[in-house]
Amino acid sequence: GAESASGDSKIETVKRQRVDSRLIGEFEWSLYQRTFDGARLDVDRSRWHATASWFQPTQGGFEEQAGLPLQHLHLAAATVSLRPSASFRHTDWQGFVYRYDDDRPVRARPDNTLLPATAVDVHITSVGTTLVGAYPTSKTGQIDVLGWFVMQRGQWYGQSHAANAAAAELGYQRTLAAWKPWFRAGWFRSSGDSDPADARHTTFFQMLPTTRRYSLSTVYNLMNLTDVFGQALLRPSTRVNLRLDVHRLALTDAADLWYAGSGASQRTGTVFGFSGRRSNGSTQLGTMVEGAADYTVTRHLSVNGYLGRMKGGAVVSGTFA
Repeated sequence: GAESASGDSKIETVKRQRVDSRLIGEFEWSLYQRTFDGARLDVDRSRWHATASWFQPTQGGFEEQAGLPLQHLHLAAATVSLRPSASFRHTDWQGFVYRYDDDRPVRARPDNTLLPATAVDVHITSVGTTLVGAYPTSKTGQIDVLGWFVMQRGQWYGQSHAANAAAAELGYQRTLAAWKPWFRAGWFRSSGDSDPADARHTTFFQMLPTTRRYSLSTVYNLMNLTDVFGQALLRPSTRVNLRLDVHRLALTDAADLWYAGSGASQRTGTVFGFSGRRSNGSTQLGTMVEGAADYTVTRHLSVNGYLGRMKGGAVVSGTFA
């Protein structure tokens, strides 16, 4: 999502927070990081940018032998981006295609069939688009918008795979007011699987995301999820950034699972990288209230803090007392 810079600072801020690494990114929140080995080709012009790449992620997450290539997992990606211009003012657009092929000898199958697996067998193509805009309303304010949609087709452990996800967000910032208050609201929905006994898998597959960008608590990820949220961002000084989020969370389909995780992290073994808990026949996951603060001490040192509390719904209380 961040292959090409738009040249607009507000668009880039929205992209870093709300687009970058939704489907392919580093692990970020664990002891050991995910990296990538591969090749990338970029073509850059004043109005547009194109990228093609092929790569393998490395082992990471909670694996002490980090950095080893995941030899049975391959990804290919192609993107085309249009930058803001005189005829496309204050708007950045990208179209993307990702191909995920995974045959790792990992004995895990994260879905609602509860079937065992001797190895991973996942082959999925994701086609999507992103639009981010930042539009001045006056000398003192600015509106930002985000639209994101992806459709998936492929194979999931011998089943046909068909899934989708979409996001829509709107924000407004008082650019000249004290603390530069920025208020945002958004909606996200990804498909779930309504029938574990049929021959189709319709749970949206998040691939290799940086989960903590979109779930600071890492209690959930963006699979089989519906998320309605409000957000306030404040900047008391150039060194301090404050953030407060409220999320109303639900599973899209009660017949599916409550998923968590950041994708493949193990070459062999029993850990896929995603895990799922039962829904207990409900879609009500809960309400999350969370805040974060960042303080820049020096050019090379910053300190950050996070506090979150989730009031679990019936999905949670059915499993945890």
